[in-house]
Amino acid sequence: MTHDLTNDADWQDVVERLGGAEALRVSARDHKAFQRARGVKDAASLLRLALMYGPGGLSLRSTVAMAAMGGIATLSDVALLGRLRAAGPWLEALCSERLSRWAQDLSVTPGDRPIRIVDGIRLTGPGGRTMRLHLAYDLPEGRISHSVLTDLSGAEKLTRTPVRPGEIRLGDRGYPRPDDLATIRAAGADVVVRLTWNSLSLAHPDGRPFAWMPLFEASAAHGQADAAVLVEKARDPEWSPLPMRLVVIRKPPEAAAQSRERARRASAKNQHRTDPRTLAAADHVLLLTSLPPDLYPPERIGALYRLRWQIELAFKRLKSLLHIDQLPAKHPDLVRSWILAHLLLALLIDDAAALPAAFPP
Repeated sequence: MTHDLTNDADWQDVVERLGGAEALRVSARDHKAFQRARGVKDAASLLRLALMYGPGGLSLRSTVAMAAMGGIATLSDVALLGRLRAAGPWLEALCSERLSRWAQDLSVTPGDRPIRIVDGIRLTGPGGRTMRLHLAYDLPEGRISHSVLTDLSGAEKLTRTPVRPGEIRLGDRGYPRPDDLATIRAAGADVVVRLTWNSLSLAHPDGRPFAWMPLFEASAAHGQADAAVLVEKARDPEWSPLPMRLVVIRKPPEAAAQSRERARRASAKNQHRTDPRTLAAADHVLLLTSLPPDLYPPERIGALYRLRWQIELAFKRLKSLLHIDQLPAKHPDLVRSWILAHLLLALLIDDAAALPAAFPP
């Protein structure tokens, strides 16, 4: 999907994909993004300006100049600034509508296990203004299914986006938290998440504190190891230990050597002795999962986790193609609108890619 936002025919195609000019007018009014014309004739034109400024890569001054030349709108850059700062809730609603429509169209046949990958990226602009974009990416559909935009106080969480019963949720090592794991299991879903040896308080099924070194030794000898564990939550008398599996997979020698060197440098920087478990863990990938061992042996758990590269590619596309990481603004409301305009365009691209016509013989 490639569109010239200054070309009227291309722009009408975008408007139709978003439900038409009347639907945009109603949603913009409901979210107080478009109350009066004042140089911008309608809500569709305001959205056009937001996309020209955001993924279009134009400055505020260049946007109003191009809009005037194309007969799209007549306003000053200061007026456009005010318009875009107020458009954030509307742009977020448009993104949510695209994602909701996709979720309604999604059907999973019995026996299938939808796979949802969650991750987040920090987006930093002038003056140190930083936001965090949280995404969920669904397989095998290969598209963004949920998004949440927060400031840095919005921590990365496995449950930041909705949990669907029956799904398998994948997360990186920053995500294992007892409450999130319990929420996912209570919702009827499963999880595969990477961790470090000291990420969580783990115990053997009989309640003894978990002994890591025997598991590392078993993995070193056989290439992988598998153990039943209980996830504990320190100083919480109401917490019920959560049964999970710990899968340990040996890294290739070169990757293991690099990890050990990083662990040594980190210890030297912090001026403390390296824990033997840290060096032993550097040789392995540690995965926590709720999937049953009879259907999901260690090698299959490892294969599932490796699917995380799909969301890494999604973030790379957002950065390299749409330049979503190059924030030009300082004001938080303008930053929010700028990011959401990029995300909306990315969702429209996903929609176009999902159409049969997007894949010619």
